[in-house]
Amino acid sequence: MKRLYLFLRRIIARIIRFKTSQKMVKKGLPIFEPHTGPVIERIGFLVHSLELLNHYGSVWDLLPENSFDVILQEEPTEQDLNALSQWKCDVVSMNSILDSNTKYQYLVSNHPLSLGDYPLIKRLAETNIRFMYAAGKSGWNLLDWNSLYDLILCFGPYHASVFSDSTAAVTLQMGYPRFDKYFTENIDLPTLLARYDCDPMKQTVVWLPTWKTLSSVGYFDKEISQLADKYNVVVKLHPLMPESEPERVEELRKHAFTHLIVDSSNNLPLYQIADYMLFDYGGPPLAGVYTDKKMILLNVPDADRDDLTGKESPDILIRNDIVNVNAKDGAIECLLTDESNWQKQRDARRAIRKIYFAPYMGFSSIIAANALQNLNNILPERTRR
Repeated sequence: MKRLYLFLRRIIARIIRFKTSQKMVKKGLPIFEPHTGPVIERIGFLVHSLELLNHYGSVWDLLPENSFDVILQEEPTEQDLNALSQWKCDVVSMNSILDSNTKYQYLVSNHPLSLGDYPLIKRLAETNIRFMYAAGKSGWNLLDWNSLYDLILCFGPYHASVFSDSTAAVTLQMGYPRFDKYFTENIDLPTLLARYDCDPMKQTVVWLPTWKTLSSVGYFDKEISQLADKYNVVVKLHPLMPESEPERVEELRKHAFTHLIVDSSNNLPLYQIADYMLFDYGGPPLAGVYTDKKMILLNVPDADRDDLTGKESPDILIRNDIVNVNAKDGAIECLLTDESNWQKQRDARRAIRKIYFAPYMGFSSIIAANALQNLNNILPERTRR
């Protein structure tokens, strides 16, 4: 029976791949011929921003030394090499791989970066693994380019079901590796608070806005800054906002926050110090659910009609159960002291967490690292292509 099951599963997978390839043709995505040049057997990680080190780092810590390479878009700079120096891996540029007609056997990326006639990840590798890094913004997160992947490491049941239905990729639920230390690390809270200029006698509110059209920056700046009279108020911007939207950042600087962060440093310590968190859209609010934080969701006009979200996007749907406010409400300070709200929300967060995340709090990195070290077993057909 087991052999029959495996045989039928392979047949079904081939049918799905065929249907997927037909969809790719209709949408202008090419079907690829097998690569005949040299193949690098180490795993490659495509890193287009150093912010990704916050997502991959805990998994890299568990991989054998010199078992993977980091592929950057440009030639490595001194800053790049310093940031990557804690891991024993080769750091190479994307062009050096492409120019040598070399491919990796396996490539990990969070999205394809470039599609066109010959998508970048297909030029770089025989087999592609998607490592999800945000659970929101489904209008972007669930696009057809997911069909380019052979394996998708996703957060939990919801995304595993979506990708199983819409792609031929194998899906594996890994939880949320970047937050493992939230559950396992004993922190020195006074020292951590001092890093962000916080008064240890006050509670701490952390605001993590996204960027562009879905950002709450510009809507809630004054209201949130006024909380600093009673709370520590720490703000960390989306890492791409300072360069892409400098005028919004400058307006934000006019307000008196306890601490404003504009770099790509890790968000983890902010979840560790926060008594309350403020989110708008994207990955951070779902990470707040994962880490079980008391949160208020900030609404931006027409967000459910934005191309990056849609009405069924998780960061939209959780507003059915998590308290959310509009800029005109002026309700944030009152909600922070409403204990009945937090009691009700605790049960809501627990229910939402079961939908979107596998229960691997504290050891998700182990799940992901074990998967990457056993790709021959997970994807036996792919490795023989």
